[in-house]
Amino acid sequence: MKKLSKFTVWAMAAFFLVAVAATGWAADERMAIGTASTGGTWYPLGGGIANMVNKYLKGYYAAAHPSGASVENIRSISKKQDALSLSMPDTAFHAYNGLEAFANKPVKELRGLMSTYPIDIQFFAPANGKVKTIEDLKGKKVAVGAPGSGTEAMARYVLKVFNLTYDDINEQFLSATETTEALKDGNIDAGIVTLGTPAPALIDLATQRDILFLDIAPQIAEKINKEFPAYFPTTVPAGTYKGQDKPHHTLSWMGIFVVHQDMNEKLAYDILTAVFDHKEELDKIHAQFKSITLENAVKGMPIPFHPGALKFYQEKGLIK
Repeated sequence: MKKLSKFTVWAMAAFFLVAVAATGWAADERMAIGTASTGGTWYPLGGGIANMVNKYLKGYYAAAHPSGASVENIRSISKKQDALSLSMPDTAFHAYNGLEAFANKPVKELRGLMSTYPIDIQFFAPANGKVKTIEDLKGKKVAVGAPGSGTEAMARYVLKVFNLTYDDINEQFLSATETTEALKDGNIDAGIVTLGTPAPALIDLATQRDILFLDIAPQIAEKINKEFPAYFPTTVPAGTYKGQDKPHHTLSWMGIFVVHQDMNEKLAYDILTAVFDHKEELDKIHAQFKSITLENAVKGMPIPFHPGALKFYQEKGLIK
């Protein structure tokens, strides 16, 4: 077989590349989206966003992947391993300001794209017990969330606002499911959970036990929001749970999408356009995603918005 000259090989390669470009075979730019475990709602949410990118943004191919959630996701963003990731707002705040897991190593390149749906913190106790307010938790056995969880971090923060620490209570590190079961069995005096409302675990608890929700007064919630914008005031309407005959005032946080400051401004803008122009596609994936709205997208963002996101929200009249 006759050997091809070097010139012929290069000429054929050049011709092939031109043909690929002309026929649209060129590879799209890949975007990795960091989520959390496959058992939660962040993984399907990341998958839904990836589908929108692939469907509506020319030149990009996105894929969501499971991860260790907030801290891992932010580190992946800082290394530009992920283009887009989900995070709890307090973790993003800590990262941007060099606190907690990011002590003395601030991730100043971190930017916010959008907030998602609200998760409420709920303090509750048996209706016939001695605990009527958060201040009454002193000296009591209180479930504060799984160790190191977002619930536990938020519980510590709110307790501190009410001049309480773990030195003042008998803290129990329990998950939300374990907390409601412990209250049913009388093994704790009060519980703290962070869940989307209405939460099946609390619906089940309220049908079996008379419970009392402990309020965080709106003026206190507003003060907390000014000091720590990741948490913001919210009200759970009366009648949401059995026996809840009045509105319950508390705090919420939003899971947020974060990006690197170097993301192309048009790309950030186009992702948001795709999401909110075709929002019904997300709604079909999970009922919780119906709470992802334009109004909620700018709530509780504890870090600066990416310029592309800022432009999008300004055009929608949500940010001045």
